[in-house]
Amino acid sequence: MSEFSNILSQFIHEKNIKVYPLSKYCDFDRATMYKIINGKRNPPSRDIIEKMSDFMRLTPTEDEQFKEAYEISRIGANNYYRRKSTENFLMHFPDKFSIHTGSAADSGFKNESRTPACASIQTQVELNYALRNILLTESGKGEGKAALFMQPDHEGLFSLLSSLNLGYTLEIRHIFCLSNSEILNKDHELYNLEYFNNIFPLYLRNLNYQASYFYDSIHSHFFNLNVLPYFIVTSRYAVSFSSDYQYGIFYSDPNIVAQFWKIFYSFQTKCTPLFQIFHMLPNNLHMLQNISLNAADSYLLQPEACFTPFITDRILEHALSPMLPDRNRLLPLIGAFFNKNTENLASMHVYFTKTGIQRFTQTGLLKEIPSDFYRPFLPTERLQMLQKLLPCCSQGTYRMLKQPLDQLPINLHLCVNETMGYFSFDNAENQTTYLMFNETGLLSVFLDYLQSLEDTCFYTPEETVDFIKCEIRTLQYRQLCSKKEAVLPPPSKISKRTL
Repeated sequence: MSEFSNILSQFIHEKNIKVYPLSKYCDFDRATMYKIINGKRNPPSRDIIEKMSDFMRLTPTEDEQFKEAYEISRIGANNYYRRKSTENFLMHFPDKFSIHTGSAADSGFKNESRTPACASIQTQVELNYALRNILLTESGKGEGKAALFMQPDHEGLFSLLSSLNLGYTLEIRHIFCLSNSEILNKDHELYNLEYFNNIFPLYLRNLNYQASYFYDSIHSHFFNLNVLPYFIVTSRYAVSFSSDYQYGIFYSDPNIVAQFWKIFYSFQTKCTPLFQIFHMLPNNLHMLQNISLNAADSYLLQPEACFTPFITDRILEHALSPMLPDRNRLLPLIGAFFNKNTENLASMHVYFTKTGIQRFTQTGLLKEIPSDFYRPFLPTERLQMLQKLLPCCSQGTYRMLKQPLDQLPINLHLCVNETMGYFSFDNAENQTTYLMFNETGLLSVFLDYLQSLEDTCFYTPEETVDFIKCEIRTLQYRQLCSKKEAVLPPPSKISKRTL
């Protein structure tokens, strides 16, 4: 019996469903339906699942469970939950406006002269208080430093770090363990993806934060009768604590604090930075060569389609801001990057949304290019770029996403292939930031997810082309209105001869 056949049998029993009418409704003979009920075969398509759900009159919750069981039986539990947790991460990718800064009044310990040299911490409340205050005290120094040796599973602590005014002057170095296997946590999520989700707001806030990793079995390393496996140390204080955040020891003795730093640095030499980080600034454009799509079958996921292959040298020359520092030197660098993307069009798989295309059509802005670099593309330039996009849509290299993926956050840009990958996004200071993957496990998780997307996730090439053509007609209509300054019929009424 499979998970699907179990839940199907349960619904048939609970709802007193007769097998023969169910078979007829699904266009099966009775013998085939019994094989499905007994787990000897799976339904051939999702359409049959929809029919079964309709016939049994399942509630929305039951329908979700039913379809989930079908997917688990079809692709396996590990594949299903890994891809589901990846999708949840992407769909809840944080936009910069969702990050709020804390109060500057938070300043840590009020009277440092009265802090003990050593003190026991006996509750989670005490531990949270101690961690919060040593970090705030350090951030108030001007040029502070903090080292974290702990798993990123304390959501409260990392929420605190991302919400307070710690500033770039506080240097935060973090070491944690990544799982050396694709095991799932109690919520059926990948440990490594959960950790990335928790630390990502620190990059979004543009904190001076660098994460490094090592591989091990997370449970055996931290949770099997290890007394105080975690610690946080600043220039003045250290706290060692349990993996369940229930107890610990606070230290302010300079010799003990120095010993913790010595331990941290010795660990750091054995670890690898999780990401290579750079900001798309005029003095950093030499890094563009690191994100060129040199490998076959590169996958891009972003709200607007990737338009950089369709930006000609002439459009770039006119659109690049004249106020950009060292513009004459940067122009050929940017042009070479765009031309390289044009050469790689045949090996690109670009997944985008209706909303992203509409945003570009209406504003002439692209999130994949820093706003300080260019003026909005003119309507004539937008039309030219959209016309160049059409053949890629009809050929299926550019595909438009259906629900729920059509609601991608506007700040999300993901590019992966077999050898490299990155996230790009605008941080809280409006800088376009790139996180280049150094760790192959996360890279393979996102690549597997994008490769696993099926035709049901996308509009057909014909539907996509029709939508793009509609946007082109709308843009042409607006141009006519602005030129003639006359009231014209809506785009659907404009004849081809008029255009």
